[in-house]
Amino acid sequence: MSFFSVRQGKSVDPILIIGILLLLVALLGVGGIIEALGAVAWVLLILAIIVIAWRVITGRRAV
Repeated sequence: MSFFSVRQGKSVDPILIIGILLLLVALLGVGGIIEALGAVAWVLLILAIIVIAWRVITGRRAV
């Protein structure tokens, strides 16, 4: 079973995936990708703070 596989035995062409990624890089530009990753990092940071605060407020401890 290949890493790039979909249900029912149909395989996704890895070259197609690489091509789509390169197209996104070309459209966004290097600066755009860095800004997008920065925005995602801020969202994840805010979500982590909310989850930690919720656990502290409710008295649950992390496993």
